Amino acid sequence: MSDLMYTIIEAIPRVLLLVVGLLGLIFSIKGRSRGVSGLMVAAFVVMLVATTASIIWQFVVLNVSSWVASEQLTGDEVRLIFMGVSVPLDAIALLSWFLVAIAVVKSGRPTRQPGVAPYPGPVNYPMAAQPGFPHPQPDNAQPGYPQPNPPAQQPPN
Repeated sequence: MSDLMYTIIEAIPRVLLLVVGLLGLIFSIKGRSRGVSGLMVAAFVVMLVATTASIIWQFVVLNVSSWVASEQLTGDEVRLIFMGVSVPLDAIALLSWFLVAIAVVKSGRPTRQPGVAPYPGPVNYPMAAQPGFPHPQPDNAQPGYPQPNPPAQQPPN
């Protein structure tokens, strides 16, 4: 097999990662209407850029043997080129995962909105009566029969 075939085979996992990143970008953009963080969209954009750059770099590296054979570059210079490209690519990939982690942590927090807090008690019990007003009867109450009062809610410690 030729070097090109080996490179194509080695690029298959990165192309699959590109497809997954594209799907993630599409779903995160659609999720923006439901409150998905913009960080998730940014993370997928950065991931797509990093993956595309790594695929391109893989095909550029295909000619590294001709670089060395032409004796225009020494082994140290080739190593320096590889380090100069791989460090930024890894940093970009790390940034994308860091953005994903921040977006996931941020999405787990409830939003702080001013207003009345939700009633923490059981759903089946009616709210307690305010002072000076009679206790409300549930919808399924039969006339003439008193309804038991629900247990009093204890404030959290």
